[in-house]
Amino acid sequence: MDTKTPLIPLKYQEKRHYTKQEPITEDLSLPPLTQPLNATRKKVNGEKKQVKNLDSQWTNGGLYMTKNSDDKSKKLHRVLHIGATPLMHACQQGDRSRVLRLLKEQEDTVHYRDRTLRNALHYCMDASTCGAVASAAPQLVNAPDAEGHSPLHLAVIAGDTQLVAVLLANGADVNANDLEGHSVLHWATVCGEAECVRLVLAAGARPSTPDLRGGSPLHYAAQCCGAAVTAELSVPKKVGLNVLHTLLEFGADVNAKDEDGRQPILWAASAGSVEAVLALVRAGGSAAAGATDKDGLTALHCAASRGHARCVEALVNLCGSQPDHVDDNGCSALHYAATLGHADATALLLRLGANPNRQDRKGRTPALCAAAKGQLETLKILAQHGGSLHARTIRGTGVAHEAVLSSRIELIQWLAKKKPSTLDVATNDGRTPLHVAALHGYLDICKVLLDHGARTNAVFQTLKSGSMTALDAALYRGHRDCAKLIQMHGGITAHHVWTHRMPPNRVFAAKVKIERANSSSLSDSDSSRNHNNNNNN
Repeated sequence: MDTKTPLIPLKYQEKRHYTKQEPITEDLSLPPLTQPLNATRKKVNGEKKQVKNLDSQWTNGGLYMTKNSDDKSKKLHRVLHIGATPLMHACQQGDRSRVLRLLKEQEDTVHYRDRTLRNALHYCMDASTCGAVASAAPQLVNAPDAEGHSPLHLAVIAGDTQLVAVLLANGADVNANDLEGHSVLHWATVCGEAECVRLVLAAGARPSTPDLRGGSPLHYAAQCCGAAVTAELSVPKKVGLNVLHTLLEFGADVNAKDEDGRQPILWAASAGSVEAVLALVRAGGSAAAGATDKDGLTALHCAASRGHARCVEALVNLCGSQPDHVDDNGCSALHYAATLGHADATALLLRLGANPNRQDRKGRTPALCAAAKGQLETLKILAQHGGSLHARTIRGTGVAHEAVLSSRIELIQWLAKKKPSTLDVATNDGRTPLHVAALHGYLDICKVLLDHGARTNAVFQTLKSGSMTALDAALYRGHRDCAKLIQMHGGITAHHVWTHRMPPNRVFAAKVKIERANSSSLSDSDSSRNHNNNNNN
């Protein structure tokens, strides 16, 4: 199961990375699983509101020259190795009188950058100092730092509407993007700054510009409405919804797709926001609930995979989602809810009419998937609602095989009481749950299986080692404890099994055949030796 995460600006981290979750299983694709939004805003506010101990040893010796690509006059600016200029320090303190004085006395320093390429405008804490610096050096208004953030980016992250207004009045590019393609509007959205969102939209910000991963501001707004996400951000859900409605008001594309083909409604469902889902459905029509990503996953798959029962109920009852709609792997929402152990969502989907025995393209039912992940609770719920414990994949793998692979002994014990007949089924190549337990060295599971009548000497065919019994499997992997236990229950090797099964005349014939083959090979070797001797003579 691939977990795919909507890629979002991580606001608390100084360096933002976009990563994919570790796979949950090998071959079942999962809908996007959201991670909590973090806040760079904390960093920015810390820089603006808490005066740091800036290095006072600012000298020309710590400078080098570089070109400012944003300056049409191609003027050179200086970059500090360490510390900041007195002007930067004054801007950070919001000391307007000192800023005005330094602009006159040290006019050349207005173009200096710190080691992160931030200029004095990036350091400005309030509108008055910002206006003074912007008037003195208008070319700095759109100058990016090392991460591509313009002063306007930092202003919206800080949520300072007055600062935003001054920068816009001085020619700030409202559609500027950072190095990861996040626009000013992206940052205002994920920070929950509703006033800044409206301000930059009114100034001409494009409402549906995607970042490098294809995520539009509406994608992020949909995700920010989720309870789990807003808890991490300390952003009230009402604020997230306000931002969402503002974006829709200004014409944000409700059908915009990220790089994985996910529309905002899929992000909202992953975050578990019923309100955002309903708002997006109203804006995009009933078809929005049936929108799929490149893997065929719908909003219902997304909500079920995260256990958002309220969202699941709303999608089915209010938005027309089909409980048994399958993705490109043939998996329904019930497959995901059961596999990931979401008991409430599993029970709800079954009550809403989901088929407990629907098979995916590999023949797996929700029960088989739940057993594979050791999800005893959801497996019990499926069994109570008609889910078959005798279901088999196209390779003949049963619930007990999957349960053994999960190594959860409580699940095996429950199967032994509920359906003991499931413990001794064989796959298409003859492999039983006991073979699986022996191969992996699961001693306790071997004991449960043997105590409940598992065949000790069933034989399965392997590609490399030929025939194998459970004893062969344990010895092959070096699990001596398991091998000893199996022998105590009458276990023998596959060689002995076939020997005991053959009639005496066939055993004799086989021995004669082997002896003839051996004698033939010996005579051939003697002939070649004599031939070599004759050649030497």
